[in-house]
Amino acid sequence: MMELYILLNIVSFLDLLMIILVIYYGFKFLIRFIAPHVVDNAANKIYQDMQNKANSNQGNSVRKGDVTIDYSNKKPKKFGRSDGDYIEFEEVDNKK
Repeated sequence: MMELYILLNIVSFLDLLMIILVIYYGFKFLIRFIAPHVVDNAANKIYQDMQNKANSNQGNSVRKGDVTIDYSNKKPKKFGRSDGDYIEFEEVDNKK
């Protein structure tokens, strides 16, 4: 009876090992064929976005010598005394 129990445990372990291997190699096989298509589609989308952006900027081209004013909404950062802690330190010589 004990031998049968041990044999069933070994067979169960081998079944689990086979299932894990089949899933691993199946996933590896699918990724090998799917990943290049996903990367190509992403690269084509980025390329098309860049082309569309370049085409839209051609209509806004400025002639040489024209004066343009670019307004930026960026405000300089101002720091006050209460924004941080001041730590006083002094240098220490390690000469002995």
